[in-house]
Amino acid sequence: MKRKFNFINFLFILFIILPQFLNADICFGLKNPFVSPFKAKQYKSFKENPLNGLNLQAIVSGSDNNKNIAIINGKPYYAGSRIMQKVIVGITDKAVIIKLKNGKIVKLILSKFEGFKK
Repeated sequence: MKRKFNFINFLFILFIILPQFLNADICFGLKNPFVSPFKAKQYKSFKENPLNGLNLQAIVSGSDNNKNIAIINGKPYYAGSRIMQKVIVGITDKAVIIKLKNGKIVKLILSKFEGFKK
């Protein structure tokens, strides 16, 4: 009886437990020495700034916001004008609101010059 019990234990170990240890998915102790344990840095894909090439030089604003004028790259633009495949949505006294061709809305802010006081 004892011999039969040992034989059953041997078969159990041989066919059920041993393959579990030999399985690469379950083997936790061994690690590949050529794979770094540190994660590689995930860099965002930097795209070109959509406002490159647009130089906001001045904004002329009046009492009627629909008649504000933005001087960009030396030329006057109004709300609704197109510049370099972009549409000017609105012009405030401090910024120009632009809609890109992918639908995003961005602001082109008037930079302050040194010595400029309000």
